[in-house]
Amino acid sequence: MASSLAGQLFRMRNIDRVITSERSQKIRASFLFDGRQAADIDMQTIFDIGCDGLGELRKMNRKFDSFASTLFSPAIKDLDRVLQTREENERLDESIRSFLFLMAPYFLTKPAGKALEWLVRRFRIQEFNARDLLAAILPYHETKAFLTMLTIITFETRDMELFGFLVTQRKARRLLDRGTLMAQCVRDRALMTFVCSSVFRACQMGFEYAGLHAFYAMIFSQYITSLASVGGTDVQFVLPFVLDGLQLDGDAQIAAYMVLGTLATRVTLSADALDKTLCAVAQRRADLRAMTMCVVQLVQTQEAALT
Repeated sequence: MASSLAGQLFRMRNIDRVITSERSQKIRASFLFDGRQAADIDMQTIFDIGCDGLGELRKMNRKFDSFASTLFSPAIKDLDRVLQTREENERLDESIRSFLFLMAPYFLTKPAGKALEWLVRRFRIQEFNARDLLAAILPYHETKAFLTMLTIITFETRDMELFGFLVTQRKARRLLDRGTLMAQCVRDRALMTFVCSSVFRACQMGFEYAGLHAFYAMIFSQYITSLASVGGTDVQFVLPFVLDGLQLDGDAQIAAYMVLGTLATRVTLSADALDKTLCAVAQRRADLRAMTMCVVQLVQTQEAALT
């Protein structure tokens, strides 16, 4: 009974949100079109655009095939998510999350833009899936495409403390440069946690790509070098992310070696921390040469902890 009532309240709250949205149909959220122009384009046309984009993405990566029968299926074309149950929306969110992370390497391509336009119109991902959307496209933070998507994202009140600085960026129509992102990460560890967690989630889902690894290595290394000094609490925050990275495979692990090397030049680890780190390095090696260079750097910089 309680569960049923909770479900009804959930749908009522969402219905209020869509009614409010329907009052302003002269302007529609859109990734590809001007808001007023988008308002004149019907759902079927947007669906066709999205399916065309998906078709092109499927030629690039066959993993997109499964979405033809889900998010881009004619059967779901008229689905209104605000009328779905919480459980149905959770399943929908999971499917959208998978698509967004799979789409990430192709974000700057026209096919991806077409597919995203459909998800924006039909499923309002810029509102209901804002966190996953940001997580997927954050490696492109210095591009115009990122800024365009940022201008239509709706942040929930609970997320404003974390993403409020992005509102300032979009109001000024300013690209999010690396320095601004880094300064905010140093100011708010929760943002750095979001960045690293997003990278690891993509890797664990099997949706990693070279640009993601480079982003992780660069952003985390710069975070460490941007700290005025690296103390015990900083090590306690950083090291778990490094150890998690060392458990990944391929280029993701090599990126973790780079981050570890940067950390080693900034601070002398405790004997216990160094022991855990060396064990993590030895347990899994994606690249023998990269691992050897990492171990050599640790020995050279952590001499005090080794004696």
